[in-house]
Amino acid sequence: FSNVYGRFDNDLHRMSRVLPLFIHLISRDEPITVYGGADKVLDFTYVDDCVEGIVRGIEALGEGQVTNETINLAYGQGNTLVRAAELIAAELEAEARMTIAPSLLGEVTHYVADIRKAHDLLGWTPRVPLHEGIPRAVEWFREQRAAHPEEDRPVVNEGDSVGWKTLAGDPG
Repeated sequence: FSNVYGRFDNDLHRMSRVLPLFIHLISRDEPITVYGGADKVLDFTYVDDCVEGIVRGIEALGEGQVTNETINLAYGQGNTLVRAAELIAAELEAEARMTIAPSLLGEVTHYVADIRKAHDLLGWTPRVPLHEGIPRAVEWFREQRAAHPEEDRPVVNEGDSVGWKTLAGDPG
């Protein structure tokens, strides 16, 4: 999998996944930090595409069509974190107040998965590009926030640094 996002991605308690964090912070008009520079590229995959790929993989295993294969389930196209933040902000009709920061030592700054085996062996092709998935993810977030307003905040102490790099030991 590669940066799966979408429905049920409610990681507000740990804030370790970048897209739910960006949705949460931008919706509250709080600043975000983009680690890895403005040109950092990741491969974001909508959850429904991954589920379909898993089902196809299970079916292929059960029918004996595939054995001992490593298959990437991803979108197969890169997008910058800046673009993801801009799409989120546009969907929320808000401004993405971004700080661009360097990547941490050893962090991947460009990743796009090779999904040819998923297509060739499973007949699977992802269907939801980032510009269509972000509106779906934001809509789900809005519905959850409306249904569970008490959960609309991360579990941290006042003044603590909150961000997806906090767990990696980056203090800010």
